[in-house]
Amino acid sequence: MLKKTLIALSLVVLVALALAVFSVAAEEDVVPLTLINRTDQGVTVTLASGDVYYYLHVPAGDERTFTVQRLTYTQNSWACGDTTSGSVPVKIKTRWVFTACGGTAPNWGEPSMEKIHIDDAPDGKNWYFRH
Repeated sequence: MLKKTLIALSLVVLVALALAVFSVAAEEDVVPLTLINRTDQGVTVTLASGDVYYYLHVPAGDERTFTVQRLTYTQNSWACGDTTSGSVPVKIKTRWVFTACGGTAPNWGEPSMEKIHIDDAPDGKNWYFRH
C-alpha cells in the first residue's frame, strides 16, 4: 500500500513540475507592448500574424500595456483621423508613444520607445514601428 502511494505521489509531483516548466516556457513567448496615447482622440492598433490577431484600443490621453506574442506583425494604426500600416517586429518590451495631433513629432524616441506621429512615422531598420 505504501509503495502505491509513493508511486502516485511521485507521478503527481512529476506532472506538476512538467506543467510548471511548460508554463514558464509559454510566458517567455510573450512580451509587453505599451501604447501611450498623447492625442486628443482614441488610438487603435491592429496586429496580425498568421492566426494571431490583436485589436488594441487606447482612449485619448491614456496609457495601456498589452501582452502579445513575440512575432512580426502586419500592423494598422489609426490616430488623429489618419492611418498607417506596415510590418512591425514585436520581439522585445516596447513602448509606442502616439504624439499629439497637428505639428510634427518632437523627436522619434529610441528603438524600444518610439514616438509615432502618423504623418511622419519613423521607418528603417533602427525603428521598429514601420519598416
